[in-house]
Amino acid sequence: MNDSNKYTVLVMGGGATGTGRARDLALRGVDTILVEREDLASGTTVKNHGILHSGARYVVADSPSATECA
Repeated sequence: MNDSNKYTVLVMGGGATGTGRARDLALRGVDTILVEREDLASGTTVKNHGILHSGARYVVADSPSATECA
């Protein structure tokens, strides 16, 4: 945290996308703050069950989770 408590970027959401963005900006020297309403990784990113990232095999193997994700 900088001494003036002023930030250039506010990242809202502590999922994979938000934390990745905040980390990238911080590594580039941008004064960044990340806020999350609940625990880190408790929102959308964690609730997709990996279906969107892992392929269509879940539609056949786990249709309740695929339906929930959709």
